[in-house]
Amino acid sequence: MKSKSGRLRSSAEYRELKQEKDLFRRRLYFLAFFADKLKAAGVDAILVGGEAIDLYTGGTFATSDCDLLVSNKMETEKLLNKLGFGKEDNQLWFNQELNIVIQVITAMYSGETPKLRTFKVKGFELKVAAPEDLIASRLYSAKFWKSSPQRDFEQAVALLKIFSDSLDNKYLSRLAKRSDIVDFLAKARSYASKL
Repeated sequence: MKSKSGRLRSSAEYRELKQEKDLFRRRLYFLAFFADKLKAAGVDAILVGGEAIDLYTGGTFATSDCDLLVSNKMETEKLLNKLGFGKEDNQLWFNQELNIVIQVITAMYSGETPKLRTFKVKGFELKVAAPEDLIASRLYSAKFWKSSPQRDFEQAVALLKIFSDSLDNKYLSRLAKRSDIVDFLAKARSYASKL
């Protein structure tokens, strides 16, 4: 009799994941599959950070890891272990077979949860951070953290352009005022309008 971890890794979905050659597609499929398994275990998961931006921009801004905001770290890590992930450090988990790195983050979602977007991937649902929240966080990072300000700014501009017709601009302006990035938002909007 197979263990639960053996059943998960021999499931049709996991086998299909291993066969997906495109890393971007494999990550999205895995994240949606994983979110479904977490939901079944009573854990809420939201894709945030660079992989969320990569999803919204269709693979334009590749990232090295997938940031998952989860409501229960212990259950999440237990499931990652069952799926063949090994812990690299305090928050990073790596599956060599799938070539996927997951960063487990336990914090409350800082944005308004009704603004989250849901994507369907091969029958599974994946909750993703709102574009407005990602724009604000990238502009904040560009202005204050300065680890890669040009890339952060470019990502914000790309999201502004892609979602120009569907952004909640009042909400985004409130976020900018609260985070002291009104100047960077104005500059990003100006760039996006010229694209």
